[in-house]
Amino acid sequence: MASRRWSIPGLLSPLLVMLLGAFELACYKPNILDGGLKCADAGAKACPEGFTCKSGLCYRPDAGPESRPPDAAMDMVDARDATDTPVVVCFEPLPNCPPGPGTGMCDPVCQSGCSGCLDKCSINTMGALTCNPPTATNYPRTLMQSCSVDSEGLRQQTDNCEPGLVCIVAQSCLGRCFKFCRSDAECTNTTCTREVIPMQGGQKVCDVPFNDNCIPSVGNTGCGTGAMACYLSSASPQHTFCDCPFGATPSNGLCTHTRDCVKGLACVDRGTGEPATCLQVCRLNSMECPSGLPASCRQYYGNPRGTMPHPTFGYCY
Repeated sequence: MASRRWSIPGLLSPLLVMLLGAFELACYKPNILDGGLKCADAGAKACPEGFTCKSGLCYRPDAGPESRPPDAAMDMVDARDATDTPVVVCFEPLPNCPPGPGTGMCDPVCQSGCSGCLDKCSINTMGALTCNPPTATNYPRTLMQSCSVDSEGLRQQTDNCEPGLVCIVAQSCLGRCFKFCRSDAECTNTTCTREVIPMQGGQKVCDVPFNDNCIPSVGNTGCGTGAMACYLSSASPQHTFCDCPFGATPSNGLCTHTRDCVKGLACVDRGTGEPATCLQVCRLNSMECPSGLPASCRQYYGNPRGTMPHPTFGYCY
């Protein structure tokens, strides 16, 4: 897709100008033109990362005033002072990203489809796709950083996560930026199993990263203070992770995810055809179960039941 270049930043709103001055994207190539930004060799007017200061203007290492053809000025944004008027940076789609099936107005994984140069594709809390500029305040927030949501539930809903991420607020915890995905291969040290809108089976994001050092059984430690707790992963039962609760289902209550249960419990499919329920987590071959018998701690295979159990922790039954 051809890059779009804007040369009239004076027409932008003050909020959008603040937003543009904060853009520094790692996954999306900025559209800053060679020679399009005034600079100094150091200090506040130093060039952005990947550019060097030559003859008072910012250039990529393989470019410079000596390599620019005479008519290049026709393709350039006027060089402007970096502390006065920032150069506009357009979002660009993720390269070599095949669109997903049934994609609507835009594709949140590929970040394609939005008509606005500065719009990112996201999903609001009603499950509808949106194309809006990110929130300027504290932008950009990156993967798993805290974030905030504006205009929640409306078509104008947006957040301050960078493109490709969405701000999800869990019960009793601050919002965090999660990465849109379609398969586990697009996630690092986790699975593509978390729904943006719980229980609706829609667009997914990469779940919180695994933390195999936390303890999900008696004491429930390793996740710090506050609402965070250690859980056995329902989707990948060989692992544990730290996260906020989805709910507060007590022992023997019905569940879908381990995070539906209060900490210290796991969502268990016992393979009997009965619905999954919240049961106490225990160490295998320990006496942590109410019966006091090591045999009462059964291997945990997740929900729905898989083939690989956790090597250390199970459930009491």
